[in-house]
Order: sequence, then structure tokens, then C-alpha cells
Amino acid sequence: MQNLIYANAALTVVLLAACIVTGLMLRRIRRLFQEIAPVGALTSARGPQPGDACPPQPFHTLAGGVQTLAGGAKPRLVLFVSATCPISRKVIPIARNFCGRENLDLLLAGDDTPTIQQHFAQQTNTPATAFINDPALGRALQVDKLPAAFLFDQHGTLIARGLVNNREHLESLLNAWESGFATVQTYMQHTRRARQA
Repeated sequence: MQNLIYANAALTVVLLAACIVTGLMLRRIRRLFQEIAPVGALTSARGPQPGDACPPQPFHTLAGGVQTLAGGAKPRLVLFVSATCPISRKVIPIARNFCGRENLDLLLAGDDTPTIQQHFAQQTNTPATAFINDPALGRALQVDKLPAAFLFDQHGTLIARGLVNNREHLESLLNAWESGFATVQTYMQHTRRARQA
């Protein structure tokens, strides 16, 4: 009987120690999440930066018409994609859903041959009027990696830009706009400095 009491006391001590260790780990994890910022869309120092005006010229769509980046009724997300990029295929439905929820116009853009782009637009259920196939746009915005997203306001001012491959990256473009900072990284640096001051 005495052995049973000792075993019960030992188990109680082990259980209390486990609870204390769990509480300390939760506190550390909470602190870690406060220190680690969301990555957001990766931005490049090349090309137009937030606050710059969009290229003013019209660009050719797959439908044979032209499309300008400024002057829409809503802010516009221009997403550069390619038929040969698997991440592009993955991010298009995410971008559609995102733009629908956030009340943004979505334009896909690329610079492949019209035949390849027509086939790609059909595969992704993209209207030909919402797909710019003009290498001049990629050169004007200095796109070098895909999928690249550019968020413009109704007047054609670049709000945010970056490489995107998931919803969080797309949301970081809006967060940059709403916070007034060019990138999520800039915002996090600012908040760290404010905490230290």
C-alpha cells in the first residue's frame, strides 16, 4: 500500500512538472510569434515602386482589343503568369477568389505566343478581354520572375507589388496599401522601432 502512495505522489509531481513545462513553452511560442513577422510578397528594388504611376499606354489583350491599367471603377490587380509555370496555375484561382472578396479587378498578363496564351486562358477559364498578352507591359513593369502581382488604384498609381504564390502574399499587398507602408517588411521594421522607442 505504501508503494502505491509513493507511486501516486511521483505521478502527481511528474504531472505538475509537465504542466509547468507546457505553460513555459506556450509563453515562449507566443513570444516567438510576436517576433517573427509574416513574410508577405517578396518585392524587388528594380522597376516601378509603390507611389509610381502605371505605364500610360494601352496594352493588347487576347481578345484583340486594348486595355489600360488606369481608369477602372475599382482597384486593379495585374497578375503576371505563364502556361509553363505550375505556381501560376495554382495561384490563378486563389487570386480570383481573393479579388472577388476584396472587390478588385483582376487582369492576367503574360508575353507568350497568342496560341499558347489562348489555350492557357481557356484552361484557366479566363476571358480573353481580361488577359493582357503584350511583352511591352512586362518590360514597362520590369517583371523578371513569376507569378508577379501589381496592385494599382483607380487612378493608375502603383499601391504594392511582389512575387505571390499563396493567399497570404496577395493579402500582404492589401495590408501594405491599408497601412501606408510599401511592404509588410517595412511595416514590421517600423513597429519594432516604435516598440523600442
